[in-house]
Amino acid sequence: MLNNMMIDELIKCPKNIVDAIPKHGMAIDKKNSFVKRKNLTLKSTDDKHIFEMFLRQNTMFIEDFSIGLMFKTEDKSVGKITLIRYNGEHGQSDWSRDNHYSAFHIHKITEKLLIEGIYEPKDIQITNKFSTFDSALTQFLHYVNVKNFDKYFPHYDKQMYLFEGQ
Repeated sequence: MLNNMMIDELIKCPKNIVDAIPKHGMAIDKKNSFVKRKNLTLKSTDDKHIFEMFLRQNTMFIEDFSIGLMFKTEDKSVGKITLIRYNGEHGQSDWSRDNHYSAFHIHKITEKLLIEGIYEPKDIQITNKFSTFDSALTQFLHYVNVKNFDKYFPHYDKQMYLFEGQ
C-alpha cells in the first residue's frame, strides 16, 4: 500500500518518456470525435517504475481537458493508480459541492483514499497555477519531473525554463 510520502516520491521522481501514441501531436479519439488524445509511457530514470501519462482535450470546449499520471503497480488486482491529474473547466457547476467543475483544478490520490479502496484521485484542489491546456501541460511536465519532454513537446522547451527553481 502506498503512503502519502511514497505517492509524492512517485510523482516527483525523475522520469523519461519512452514512447508516445501518437508520436507527434494528438489524435482524435475513435469513440468521441470531439476529443483529442495522446498516451505516453514513462520510466523513472532509475528504471524502477513505469508510468503512463495521458492527455485529453475537448475540441469544442478547449477549457475541458485532463492531463494525468498513472503508476503501474505490481499488484495485478489494482493495476494502475492515477496519482495526479490536472483538469480544466468542465463547465458543469452543479455536479460537485465545491463547484470544482467550473474551475481549473488538480486531483491527487492519497493514502486515505487507497485505504478506503478508492483508486481514483478524489482529493481535489482548485488552482490558479494554469488557465489553459498549454499552461497546464507546462506545469504538469515540470511538476512530475519529466526530463526529456523536449523530444516529445519541443515547443514547450523555452516555457519550462520559466519555472526552474519553483
